[in-house]
Amino acid sequence: MGQFTLEAGSGGDTWHIFLQPSSPLATLLQADSEDSQSPAANLAELEKYILSYLNSFQPEADRPQPDMPAPVKAQLEAVICIRADQEHESDQFSGFMVDGQGLILSTAHGLKNTREAVVTLFDGRQYQARLLKKDLARDLALLRIDFQPAVFIPLLSEGRNILKIGERLYAVGCPQNEGVTVYSGTIDGPPRRANNLPLWQIDMPISPGSSGSPVFDAQGNVVAVVKGKFRGDDKVGFMIPFETIIDFLQDRSL
Repeated sequence: MGQFTLEAGSGGDTWHIFLQPSSPLATLLQADSEDSQSPAANLAELEKYILSYLNSFQPEADRPQPDMPAPVKAQLEAVICIRADQEHESDQFSGFMVDGQGLILSTAHGLKNTREAVVTLFDGRQYQARLLKKDLARDLALLRIDFQPAVFIPLLSEGRNILKIGERLYAVGCPQNEGVTVYSGTIDGPPRRANNLPLWQIDMPISPGSSGSPVFDAQGNVVAVVKGKFRGDDKVGFMIPFETIIDFLQDRSL
């Protein structure tokens, strides 16, 4: 069996790695570096380098998570809380401003039997909202209030269609009537289909009131809207993909 020689760089170091297969299951390894004084030190440093390299591919869900990313925090004021009265009961859910003229995107199932709602802004001010259009199949709705927000999320120019399994995302909404709240989770599988439409599944706490929450990646891009929780499990939720949101906004038939 022949010997193989490799070179690897780490910072300013250059490693010379010699591999000598000794059997189908074993390989002798020798490493030299200008910064190490003995073979034992060479191998210890090489092991440290290889582990560092492998850890760089560790799934995001398994890594310690930082605080809320600044690009997400910068958009908190665009998120609003919605209350709609339907058939002798009140539904509370979430939404967010998508232009500077008071246009709001949310889910539609909380507006199934009404065309009006009360919107509470980030600072606590309340406005009466009127329904412009809704699509129960896509579970999306557009409302408008007489208010010109300073912070909004222009969906036609900002967003992402492609997500990675294990990617950490941040939802901002009004769960349990608690006001605007940030919660996070990770994509735990490829998109599923429900009523012939795709839905992302996410490992994230989903509470009553979370529906309609915008979902951001760490760079502050909108990637989805929270649809609801997996039946019987408050820690697994479904999200409406960005592509479906754009299709809804551009649909002139509604």
